[in-house]
Amino acid sequence: MNRKPVLKQAFVSSLPVLMGYTTMGFAAGVLLATNSGVEHPALWAFLTSATSISGALQFMLVDWIQKAQPMLEVALLTVCLNIRYSMYGLSLVERFRGLPIAKKLYLIWSLTDETYALEVENKVPPGGDSILYCLTLAALNHCYWIIGVVSGALAGTALPFPNKGIDFAMTALFLVILTDQCRECRNRVYAAVGLLASVVCALVFGAGRMLIPSIILMLSALIVFRKPLEKLESWRPGGRS
Repeated sequence: MNRKPVLKQAFVSSLPVLMGYTTMGFAAGVLLATNSGVEHPALWAFLTSATSISGALQFMLVDWIQKAQPMLEVALLTVCLNIRYSMYGLSLVERFRGLPIAKKLYLIWSLTDETYALEVENKVPPGGDSILYCLTLAALNHCYWIIGVVSGALAGTALPFPNKGIDFAMTALFLVILTDQCRECRNRVYAAVGLLASVVCALVFGAGRMLIPSIILMLSALIVFRKPLEKLESWRPGGRS
């Protein structure tokens, strides 16, 4: 089997992720170098990005280091933020079934929103190996993230430039995604549930401790009111009917 077309297509498919991961990773690396107070920030940038491909967690890491966040809270936040990947994985179970354990574990561990989207799109050349395509995508995206974070840490250490506002980069990305999703009427009710849960938890627990309770409240509300929400969605313009 000719592997070259598969590798080439995987690289081409990953180019949009290259743009995003290096940019966001660079911002996270700068923050780690300038705001965390750790020694050898480039080394820590490499270790954290090589062992965790999570933009939100990479940004939150700086705050956790500054506040010496308890490990239990770190673990709970990590689970809450990344629980969605268990749902992603269900659609890939059959494709990954029977693989050697090392390949399977890497494909599971390296699954991100962007990697998942590309693997589902599955632009494998005719007769190409789908698993090779997925492994190549995962490895490339992983490398892009490491390069972005490490280069940001090196720049943050060497260059005396202001970093005010860089910590808003991830928030800005999520706001852009949310705005785009809310252009469809059927998504607005779910955004409203999330907003209401966040406001309630901010008032009850305070802004510094509202994240975990708000995520739990959102998930609980979506599960408990699933059927009414689905009916409401189907009645709205653009609903599934």
